[in-house]
Amino acid sequence: MIIRRMQVEGGFLDGLDLRFTDGLNVLIGGRGTGKSSVIELIRYCLDVRGSSNEEDAKQAREQALSVLQDGQVTLSIDDDGSDLLVSRSANAEPEGLEPGLTRPLIFSQTDVESFGLSARGRLNIVDFFSADSSSHRANERKHVTQVVSLTTEIRGLLREADQILERLSGIGAIQAELARAEARAADMSRTSLQLEQKQQQLDVLSSQSANLAVQLDALRRAQDTAAGYRDAVLDTHILGFGLDEWPESAGRDLLQPIRSNLAKAEKHVEEGQKLLNAAVDQIDTVTREVEKARAPLEEQARVIRREIEGLREGAGAAARQLAGLREQSSQLEALKALRAQKLERAKAVQKQRRKMLDQLDSLREGRCTERQRVAKLLTRSLSPLIRVRIRQSAELAEFIGAITNALRGSGLRYNELAQSLAGAMTPRELVEASENNDIAFLSRTAKIASDRAERVAVQLRAAGGESIVGVALEDAADFELLDGGNFKSMKELSVGQRCTVVLSILLQHPDRVLIVDQPEDHLDNAFIVDTLIGAVRHRSRQGQLIFTTHNANIPVLGEAARVVRLGSNGQRGFVVHAGPLDDTKSVDGITSIMEGGEEAFHKRAMFYDRPQHK
Repeated sequence: MIIRRMQVEGGFLDGLDLRFTDGLNVLIGGRGTGKSSVIELIRYCLDVRGSSNEEDAKQAREQALSVLQDGQVTLSIDDDGSDLLVSRSANAEPEGLEPGLTRPLIFSQTDVESFGLSARGRLNIVDFFSADSSSHRANERKHVTQVVSLTTEIRGLLREADQILERLSGIGAIQAELARAEARAADMSRTSLQLEQKQQQLDVLSSQSANLAVQLDALRRAQDTAAGYRDAVLDTHILGFGLDEWPESAGRDLLQPIRSNLAKAEKHVEEGQKLLNAAVDQIDTVTREVEKARAPLEEQARVIRREIEGLREGAGAAARQLAGLREQSSQLEALKALRAQKLERAKAVQKQRRKMLDQLDSLREGRCTERQRVAKLLTRSLSPLIRVRIRQSAELAEFIGAITNALRGSGLRYNELAQSLAGAMTPRELVEASENNDIAFLSRTAKIASDRAERVAVQLRAAGGESIVGVALEDAADFELLDGGNFKSMKELSVGQRCTVVLSILLQHPDRVLIVDQPEDHLDNAFIVDTLIGAVRHRSRQGQLIFTTHNANIPVLGEAARVVRLGSNGQRGFVVHAGPLDDTKSVDGITSIMEGGEEAFHKRAMFYDRPQHK
């Protein structure tokens, strides 16, 4: 991609018509002539995300809008032989910007330093050198979304299984009482043949009634579930799927086919609602039928119990107790089977999630391998002064933060504990151990007491592992500069040294357009001459650079292909001159407005043994 032309209508740069070329393009001019504004308008037109923090990105956008006012900026782009025209008005979306277009790397005066200090920023710089980094991130996000969804399902299944287990806590006592009640009933039934016959009839009726009670319990749970589905679909049906009206000024409604599809979707939702209503009604009908079938059995049982009570004092009470206990026992046995189903389903979903996590791990492993390849190439190119290293899965801050949030309210000292857990196991290991209540693994791996590990598992299981399981143990990118015989990290370097490292790395990119606002900021002339200029010359032969600067060394020693001098009358910025470096007006512009004036310009030319331009 090459930016060929920039045109501005309206605002401070109204009427600006800039042409750029391959190689190094340098914008010069006094302060307030609009050099930085040109950079921010390019960023705004191409919708390039600010590379520093949110506040700086906001200020960059505000600067572009302030310069543009109610006007429009248009860029003519050569994208691998295809001519593109991208334009953008104030507070509007870009027009003509193709999704697959490779955007330039744009850095303001503050971006270079802040990028180098940020762990995320250094990784982004490394990723700039990988052609498929965007698609890789999109693929990773897709896998994470699927993993989180599966984890949510697992959490629901385990919660239901735990709730059933609480209901089953008294099953032993009920079964023991049932055995005693059956023994008492057997003793009483032996007193007479009539009592025995009545007891047999009651047993049959009680068994039938208990079976129907189990059916009713299952039907009512099913009715609650179906009603929940119906209500969820009803919410969707009420809200519908609507799109904003197409602006009349925009011509033919390009969203009409989509509106038709949405209308069809609403019909399907309506059909689904009808089917769910029918399902709820069907379950209700079956429930009433079972209740109707059970009512005469209960009535018959009551009659027989009264007859038994007449035969022997206390027989009725024992029979009622026996019937109640049998019903409770049958329901609990049904719940045991239901819990087993929930646990089996949870295991199946966990197995599916493990496959997805394996794929996610493979993606991240491949990304790390690619980053290490880029780091080796950069180190080879910038040796011996600059070294780039990748430490795999070394950034634990996001993982620690996710654990800390999940453990809040547990009564545990979660700040220290979160670091111990994050340093000892991966996110998937922590989530799986808490789901499976693997206290031994948590205690052994994190080196914490068993009771503490149990509290961790309980809290994480209650809070859910969705916010933890997909967390990436991000790689760490180390940028180091050789200083005094030792390599120093970015935090140990001065502002100028940090900018030295970042600019040197960025200039190694062979393909992306690189746009930097005043790259000499915080740099001394020694670095500009010894390091930056060489990198600029090498880079400008392979692609396009657009720099704004106040330093004469950059256009002169960098052998600028095009020099653009901007001026201002206080109301509007404009082009004073644009031409090659050896153009007389280019030389005059450089010598008159840049540091040291004409005398310094000639002295630099003599010092570096380069031809003077008069």
